[in-house]
Amino acid sequence: MQPIVLASASPRRSAILARIGVLFEVCPADCSEVRLPDPVETCATNAQLKWDAARALRPRRWLLAADTVVSCEGKTFGKPSGREEAIQMLLAFSGKQQHVFTAVCLSTPEQPKPDLFIETSALLFRRLSRADAETYLDLAKTLGCAGAYDIGTYGDRIVSRVTGSTTNIEGLPAGIVEQWLHSRRYPLFTPPS
Repeated sequence: MQPIVLASASPRRSAILARIGVLFEVCPADCSEVRLPDPVETCATNAQLKWDAARALRPRRWLLAADTVVSCEGKTFGKPSGREEAIQMLLAFSGKQQHVFTAVCLSTPEQPKPDLFIETSALLFRRLSRADAETYLDLAKTLGCAGAYDIGTYGDRIVSRVTGSTTNIEGLPAGIVEQWLHSRRYPLFTPPS
């Protein structure tokens, strides 16, 4: 069986798939992401766009595409455009609860359209000063992450409480992926060496 195609250049998504033992190859999706008023619609649309781009490149393969957005006080946050926007995002989250939504599109080679799943997690941010935000960005190097942070990289410096899937907050809900692959009888785990 060929490895599943991961339509993402995200090192966090690759790390999650590797942790759960999925054989995969990275094929970054070349498409423009959208920002819509609704966070669920935003991540669902972007995951579908990534899946479409990957399907065009790898037409008869197992595919996985995902998109993650953050919602806080009615605003939707994707990846920051640069360092200053990243700092402003982190300060906007200071002392507040937010929700992280990840849409996942999964398909077998025979499926004309993917199965779409949405996972939601919540987290509470610590109170942050501008210096805290700048230090975090210097340490974590998270300009390529939705919301400008990665819970798995110095997350304890900025987050005080998490509710729900941590892998969802990292960018790929492992439970959904494992369940779907098992239900399709995909040989999920790599053989022991």
